[in-house]
Amino acid sequence: MQNLLRKTSTLPYEFYRFFNEFKLEDRLFFAFFRISMGLFFLVHFVSTLTDFDLLFTNKGLIPLDVIEFLGADRMVSFNFIMKYLGTMNISEASVIMGYIVAYILACISLTVGFMSRLSALIILILHLIIFQSSSTFMYGIDFFKSIAMFYCVMFPLGSFYSVDSKIFKLKEINPTPFRNLLRIHLCIVYFTSGLDKAFGINWWNGESIWKALHLPGFQSYILDNTSYDVFVSFPIIPIFIGVSTIAVELFYPYFMWKKSTRKYFIWMVVALHAGIIIAMNLYFFGALMILLNLSAYLNLEESKKPVALTA
Repeated sequence: MQNLLRKTSTLPYEFYRFFNEFKLEDRLFFAFFRISMGLFFLVHFVSTLTDFDLLFTNKGLIPLDVIEFLGADRMVSFNFIMKYLGTMNISEASVIMGYIVAYILACISLTVGFMSRLSALIILILHLIIFQSSSTFMYGIDFFKSIAMFYCVMFPLGSFYSVDSKIFKLKEINPTPFRNLLRIHLCIVYFTSGLDKAFGINWWNGESIWKALHLPGFQSYILDNTSYDVFVSFPIIPIFIGVSTIAVELFYPYFMWKKSTRKYFIWMVVALHAGIIIAMNLYFFGALMILLNLSAYLNLEESKKPVALTA
């Protein structure tokens, strides 16, 4: 097949090679992506349990009917499910406990690779019900969690280093094409984000950095006693941070695809999100973006010579 494509035309062969060539550095991608996403979703969900009643039940800060109204055009809400099951004499406490148990078990199941796609699908549905159906508590991380778990559903993550591969004797699948899809998605995300920032003036003059550091509710615990008066004396600092952010995002596709620069640029991206974690207390958002980048671009198994799979 490869010889035929090579003789017929260069472009079709290169296209075929891009999506089908196996690279040894991608061999652990399925296992790394599955385990990191499973553990991340589990830890993030468990961290919300102390405030679960306040956020998502009738004992919460905002009535569920109001939350349901705000997200009525999106999808089935948690409130709707509780009301529906209530007609079957199932108590609200039982529904909440069942939801929590199902979510935790699905995360554990995905992490170990047992019924991987089904587990990922269950997590995705539960996540959409509790978060995406409510615009009140939704922010950037919920969008990226939806994207990440969608890929967990679509990718054959159970084909390598998993319970599924042991029980069902699954054949090992080439992970490179799937990893390339994730890479393309991240390139689009970062480039468009950088392009959006570049069209405005706020990121060029440092105003966005100043606002980000002073947003109510996003004050850093680590930098709690830090004075930002230095920005007044040296305005070049927030300007440099803002311009650097634009540069990293705009040039992300170019430097991440080049293998010679990827190993350096990936740590620049990690540093960018680590800065967000430190400066704005967005621990989970920063951690998720770091994990997605490491899953897509980290050299998981070094190889000097790529190995091409035969058709």
